[in-house]
Amino acid sequence: MSKKHNRGIYSSNKNQKYKDLSQDIQTLTVSYTFLMSTLIIFLLSLESFRLELFGNSVSLAIFFMPFVYFLVDVILKEIGLKPAIKAIVTSIFVLFLFSLVTDYLFHVEFSLFRYIGLMLSYSISQFLNTSVYYYMLSNYRTPLFLVLFNLVFALLVNNMIYMFFTSNMIFTTHFWSTYIIIICIQTLVSMILTLILNLIEQGLEL
Repeated sequence: MSKKHNRGIYSSNKNQKYKDLSQDIQTLTVSYTFLMSTLIIFLLSLESFRLELFGNSVSLAIFFMPFVYFLVDVILKEIGLKPAIKAIVTSIFVLFLFSLVTDYLFHVEFSLFRYIGLMLSYSISQFLNTSVYYYMLSNYRTPLFLVLFNLVFALLVNNMIYMFFTSNMIFTTHFWSTYIIIICIQTLVSMILTLILNLIEQGLEL
């Protein structure tokens, strides 16, 4: 068998592996995006249900919010940056559309400030989380505490921007006490998610 023929077989096998890998990534991207969109809808459905903690009213959704950022980090670590960005962009549209639907169903008064805050806080914090974590994965073995810090920082940004707009840009003692309680709860949840994220093997990006 000639060397030219061997090279042809090798090239054909390589192309087939590339196509199979591309198909696997596309399938995982669709699956993760669907899961992320479902999680967003679930969070929006919980937003109107509130708990009283230390004299502050907080939404049940705050307990599950870290999972949205965790899921993006999983996508980024397993299948790459492009699928993660696709999932984020899709979830932004889902967030906007279903926030309108849930507000209508629960008879929540329309507030332009709230919608601006919702979209800005989510998009900025998600892309910040993705950019930093991608840099970590691309350059060195990331210590757990840095992964946790990045996740918590994204939540800090998300809550700060959203609460800033929903409070009509007014900082009060009640604002800060609620903010601290939310971050403490989400940090505890993030600790568990960081340990799980560490167990996930880093995949290959096309």
